[in-house]
Amino acid sequence: MKKGRLNNITLFSGILLTLLPLSLIPMRPDESEEVTAESAMPLQTEPAVLVRLDVPLLNQLDPPALLLGCEVTALAMILQYNEIPVTKNDLADRLPVVPIYYENGLHGNPNKGFVGDVTGSDYGFCVYHGPIASLAAEYIPSNHVEDISGQDFSSVIAALDRGFPVWVVTTTTFLPDDALEVWQTPTGPVNISYIMHSVVVVGYDADSLYINNPYGQKDQKVDRRNFTLAWEQMGKQAIYIAAETPDQAEMQIKE
Repeated sequence: MKKGRLNNITLFSGILLTLLPLSLIPMRPDESEEVTAESAMPLQTEPAVLVRLDVPLLNQLDPPALLLGCEVTALAMILQYNEIPVTKNDLADRLPVVPIYYENGLHGNPNKGFVGDVTGSDYGFCVYHGPIASLAAEYIPSNHVEDISGQDFSSVIAALDRGFPVWVVTTTTFLPDDALEVWQTPTGPVNISYIMHSVVVVGYDADSLYINNPYGQKDQKVDRRNFTLAWEQMGKQAIYIAAETPDQAEMQIKE
């Protein structure tokens, strides 16, 4: 900035200050009231959009317990949300099962059925999205069962925005698993995590997700980034039911 222009601005500012009411002239803290913490706080931006769906909570450990039944328990939650009176044990009874090992040494494939014993009274592991989507279609028309596995997490968010809770596969820690194994099955190799877990995503905000955890926690808040990384590692498995119900609008909370 040129010196002449600076002098002109300084002179104009001095004249302007003499014309202002005294109450409008800024004063040092020792010349006026002490500045409070509240007055010094920056303006708050508008809160991030929050979606939270009031999905019934089911606990896989409630009698009769399904120690390894997180997948069917999570499915039962979204079916009950759609006013379908089904229990986790009803679903477990209809879930296809494959052995942990075949005689030729190959492992069972969780894409074909639950591997082992879902009750936990014997060895068992997990089941993936395919058999779960097929099971859901036994209780609701298949054209309402949306298997969006393989799509980006934005598809999960879009379903929540429409009022649909989402069945997903993640891990018990909601973090990526650094000890994945590859099982050889009759239909090819499959990634397996011994901390695999299934939950229902019921809401989100800018930094967090809210889940119904089949271990008995409703609206559990988890870190959105880490959860998404674990979900991606587990194959981006996600299912929702696109069926409007009379009470669904009342069950959705948006702030």
